[in-house]
Amino acid sequence: MSSTLAAPSFETSEKPPAWLGLQAPRYTSYPSAQHFHAGVNADLHASWLTSIRKDQTVSAYVHIPFCRELCWFCGCHTKMTYRDEPIEKYVRVLLDEIALIGKHAAGKGILKQIHFGGGSPSLLNESQLMSILYALASAFEFAPPGELAIELDPRTTSEEKIAFYGSLGFTRVSMGIQDFDPKVQKAVNRIQSFEMVAGLMKRLHEAGIHQINTDLIYGLPYQTVTSFEHTLKQTLSLTPSRIALFSYAHVPHMKKHQRLIDEHALPDDRTKLTLYRMATEFLLANGYTAIGIDHFARADDSLAVAANSHRMRRNFQGYVTDTTDILLGFGTSAISQFPGGYTQNYSATHEYSKRIEAGQLATCRGWKAGAQDSFRKEIIDTLMCYMEADIGQIAAKHGQDANICARELTLLQECAYSDIAHTKGNLVQIATPYRMASRAVAAVFDQYQLPDSAQYSRVS
Repeated sequence: MSSTLAAPSFETSEKPPAWLGLQAPRYTSYPSAQHFHAGVNADLHASWLTSIRKDQTVSAYVHIPFCRELCWFCGCHTKMTYRDEPIEKYVRVLLDEIALIGKHAAGKGILKQIHFGGGSPSLLNESQLMSILYALASAFEFAPPGELAIELDPRTTSEEKIAFYGSLGFTRVSMGIQDFDPKVQKAVNRIQSFEMVAGLMKRLHEAGIHQINTDLIYGLPYQTVTSFEHTLKQTLSLTPSRIALFSYAHVPHMKKHQRLIDEHALPDDRTKLTLYRMATEFLLANGYTAIGIDHFARADDSLAVAANSHRMRRNFQGYVTDTTDILLGFGTSAISQFPGGYTQNYSATHEYSKRIEAGQLATCRGWKAGAQDSFRKEIIDTLMCYMEADIGQIAAKHGQDANICARELTLLQECAYSDIAHTKGNLVQIATPYRMASRAVAAVFDQYQLPDSAQYSRVS
């Protein structure tokens, strides 16, 4: 690994890119979850479950919405608890939900992949984790998972738990690093040393878990090019198979705990772009391949292999190798994806629990796919995954006229998009090293853009 990589610099006279600061969805669904509505209810959810075929593969996402401490940058649905009782009660309800959904599906569906997210699933004890896995295996036809994954908080993951994950056959682990700089960690209330994370990585390998993802965030308070480069060097010394490089979205109007962050300490737009460019060039120079808008993987990682063969997908878990069309979400706020649309559970634990304990699905809203949704979803997913899309080819696949997106293609030739997208006939290509800008290009093809752009995070 090189330790002398130069970070790119920006002249003070350089104008910020025209797309910088545009607001757009992250497109982990189409349309984005802001459009979900209560018209998609438990009855429709039940009908989609009933329609699952016996030979159809499904994946499961299990949401554990608890943490011991609240990270001030967090945009996830989670809550802080120092006690075990709320977790125990939640797991009991979760088991009832799994049984209820399995009953609606009548045991159909071959369960291939399971992912535990949160929050901090590492708070689950051995008995709780085993009971959830057993419930899933009882509710569906259980095949050896193509991937059995869990998100870990290094601060709440013991050596005994890691050995247990290995014994259960977990294949992939994700853990948040964000930044190793003590000043940055203190500013976002996420204190964990490099030595702690390095020890965790060592124990994971000893347990036979070698597919390890790490998350980094650029745009946090007090980050500098020098400090973040040091974090990158430390991270690469751990040799993770995959790295997510997320942009911090400061949305205190949506996530009130982000008000605890000193806004004056946040990097300005120019510095944030520099952080991204430096990190990208650093990772590319050290054996990682850029995947989508915010991931990097070693060539032998399953995500890199899937990307090379155009089998990569994007859903609520981000970029995945999962090829199933059905993702079943369990727990508060969890979103399920079906060929016909999306459903989402209540976010409030008490409302979620009340519905499940009454023998009802906890569906609060969702989306039923319209006539053009699958067509536009494929355009947006392709742009977000591969930085280019042949609109004519996708239109033909969906039985649409090749010129159906003529207005959008014309719009991409205007000045606001001239430095991020090139069009040649019906081919659209992202033409900028700032891969996150593809969100702005994808939004051009979104027929459901909300009039209130503040519903979305900034592209930066």
